[in-house]
Amino acid sequence: MRSPSAAPRAAVTLDVRRHNVAALLRALLREGPAPRIDLAERLSLSSGATTRITAELTRAGLLEELPALPSRDAGRPRVPLDLASARFHAVGIHVGLRRTTIGLVDLRGRLVGEPVRIAHDGELDPAVVVAEAAERVAELAADTSARILGTGFTTVGRVDVASGRIREQDVLGWTDVDIPDLAAGRFPGLLVVESTQRALCRAEMWFGADQGVQDFVHLFIGNVIGAGLVIGRELYHGQGEGAGQIAHLPLSRPAQMPCECGRGGCLMSVAGDRAVVGRAVREGLLREGQSVHDLAELARGGDALADYLLRDRARAIGEAVVIVMDLLAPDQVIIFGTPLLVPDHITEIRGEARRWVRREFDADKVIKPSALDDNAPVISAATCVLERFYADPFALIG
Repeated sequence: MRSPSAAPRAAVTLDVRRHNVAALLRALLREGPAPRIDLAERLSLSSGATTRITAELTRAGLLEELPALPSRDAGRPRVPLDLASARFHAVGIHVGLRRTTIGLVDLRGRLVGEPVRIAHDGELDPAVVVAEAAERVAELAADTSARILGTGFTTVGRVDVASGRIREQDVLGWTDVDIPDLAAGRFPGLLVVESTQRALCRAEMWFGADQGVQDFVHLFIGNVIGAGLVIGRELYHGQGEGAGQIAHLPLSRPAQMPCECGRGGCLMSVAGDRAVVGRAVREGLLREGQSVHDLAELARGGDALADYLLRDRARAIGEAVVIVMDLLAPDQVIIFGTPLLVPDHITEIRGEARRWVRREFDADKVIKPSALDDNAPVISAATCVLERFYADPFALIG
């Protein structure tokens, strides 16, 4: 007969094993390939425990051996282990105003191949958007030999992660949209629905931002605007998943477009892509249908007015950054999106922040461009799945 304490002991053993497996995979992710003996030292594990864990992960296809390294003491060669990144992928789906972008991402957070872009052409019905995305995901999955761990689905707005519902997305006009219900099992693996702003924070923590940064705010500026908040390396969701809804933050500047909030001079109506493009159209720089990318190309080509409009927008963002800094005093404010199309314009954001802040601070250190590239919305969506994988890999792969 089993003792009453047998079940709790088994649970503790399972938790320790799960912790050690996850820690070993994260060590390889962050520090690169390493022989078993180095992993044991790094993780304070016995050689026997390390051998058992790495054998289990190798059998599961999660690790691969690299060519042997010379021994340090004329003993047996040391064989480095690495993540088998090419064998497992996550799907990332980002839904924006103009298009849905989809891609496959490997275990190191790298985009595999080119992303797929589906133009909306004004069709924003969520059932249609999800159905078209599911069709393209099925094509991507059929074309790869990698195992798909799951699918991350993101858009800017208020998202309930637990239920997978998009509670509110002003620009798309979506309210209480049940993504798992619309998907009806058509997305492979685990489905994680998240806000773009929080997903980008996750990607920064895993693949971008300095590991020493404990508190940061990630500002996403594009056709839509949002912020993600990280406090003590943990995402802050807020009441009703409402943290980071800064699109309608009031500024001291005149609006460049009508805003659905009914107020003039909010961040969206001053610094959103549609606001700056509308201003460029009125100035005769752009035609209807052109984008902020066209305006940035003019600025990079030396057009003084295009450069001025984008710098003025950057200064408006700098004013918003100051409000965030005064309220939260984060270690960093990370800027992502179209303001970085002309990299030098980050100096305008920093300069405006210096003008408004009432205390000493190092703007170059605090206000930083994102370390992620233009594919970050897709990579960050996939990161929502990869984060679950690195917490408990066998829960996803069986």
